[in-house]
Amino acid sequence: MPPLAAMEAEAEVLVVRTADELRAAQENAEILFLNDFRSTLLREVGPGRLRWIHTSSIGMDPLLTESVVNSDVVASNSRGVCERPIAEWVLGVLLMFTKDLRRTIELQRQHRWQHRETEPILGRKALVVGPGPVGRETVLLLRAAGMAVTVVGRTARQDPALGAIAAIADLDELLPGADDVVLTLPLTEDTRGLFDASRLKKMRRGARLVNVGRGAVVVADDLLAAVDDDHLDAAALDVFEQEPLPADSPFWSRDNILVSPHASGDLVGWRGRVVDCFVENLRRWKAGEPLRDVVDLRKLGITAQASTAP
Repeated sequence: MPPLAAMEAEAEVLVVRTADELRAAQENAEILFLNDFRSTLLREVGPGRLRWIHTSSIGMDPLLTESVVNSDVVASNSRGVCERPIAEWVLGVLLMFTKDLRRTIELQRQHRWQHRETEPILGRKALVVGPGPVGRETVLLLRAAGMAVTVVGRTARQDPALGAIAAIADLDELLPGADDVVLTLPLTEDTRGLFDASRLKKMRRGARLVNVGRGAVVVADDLLAAVDDDHLDAAALDVFEQEPLPADSPFWSRDNILVSPHASGDLVGWRGRVVDCFVENLRRWKAGEPLRDVVDLRKLGITAQASTAP
């Protein structure tokens, strides 16, 4: 539960946890602060009389339903809270792989003194797919660490901070040249299953995959096969199509796959920062001023309901 004091100073706050509670609250409430990213309440109830929905996340997945997307409700997110922490997580796991830190920890457990050589991060070629807020921070941080980064977006264009952005249509030609492929994509009709067996095989042998976007962008069984066949050296996954990841998932048992519980952006104090974003927008709403970080849901499309939110 986020700290509510700042909200309560600006508006009457009703906490809802069930579909019935949301239906009852919608009779009078016009604003929804969606704190639980995995909530399915909007899929069950719809937007009702709501005029504005603010999410505690960057992703808008719980809002991507036909009833919400096709409504007049205004949607905004908490941009600026999690982007840098996620980028740091990406750099951290790439350093972990290049410096073979998991093996170092295992050797320590075994009380074994085994000298080894490791790889440099300097000069490694990274392909970041998805130049949104998270992708942008990731590109800048990886470049600061000395990596050569190519950026892929929906269309080819020039960006003031990122430089040249390649089109997604050129992805297959770019994959063989990358040492590390980092996915920061949202889940849309176009990105679901984008990295299937065919595309994973286009990555160079020994490359590594990092996914901090959405789990369903990667076909799970195809990724496992690519790792088990030694085509890919390793993968670091903070997102999965089914979350929480089931205890019997084969991902848990792979030594060269890092499983992270969708926590790459959860920096200490993030809940308070999210509330600050919402309260600032709430003040703007009450004053009739333009909201910050408004998202056009129609550009994201409608996603099918999964068993649990990715």
